[in-house]
Amino acid sequence: MRFSRITLMMAGLALASCAAFALPPMFQHANVMNVSPDIPAAQAKVKFGKSDNGNTTINLEVKYLAEPEKLQPRAATYVVWVSEDKDAPPQNVGALMVDKHRKATLRTVTPLHTFRLFVTAEADGQVQMPTGPRLIWTERNSS
Repeated sequence: MRFSRITLMMAGLALASCAAFALPPMFQHANVMNVSPDIPAAQAKVKFGKSDNGNTTINLEVKYLAEPEKLQPRAATYVVWVSEDKDAPPQNVGALMVDKHRKATLRTVTPLHTFRLFVTAEADGQVQMPTGPRLIWTERNSS
C-alpha cells in the first residue's frame, strides 16, 4: 500500500510539471500583481519580455475587473502607466477595455528596463498624468 501512495505522488508531480508547459504562455512565468481593496475581485498578471530591439514587452491580463463606470468616483476607462522611479513622471502606455466577461488585456512596449507598472481609473484614456489612486501595481527590476 505504501508503495502505491508514493507512486501516485510521483505520478501527480510529473503530471503537474507537464501541465505547466501546457498552459498558455501568458501564465508561464507571469508576475501576479498587487490589487487594491477598491477592486477586490480583480486578479492581474503581467509577463515581461524583451523585443528584438532590446525594449521591454509588457503583456498584462486582468480578470474580474469591475466596469470603470461602477467605481466611486465613476471613471470611463482604466489607464496603464509606467514610471522609471517614484520621482519620474509616469507615462501613459495604454488603456484597458473591459469586455463583457470582465477581462481586459494590454500588450505594449517600453524602452525602460526597470520601472513601476500601475493601473488607475480615469475619466479619459488620453490623460497625461494619473488622477486616481493605483488600483493594480507591480515593479520590474531588470538585473
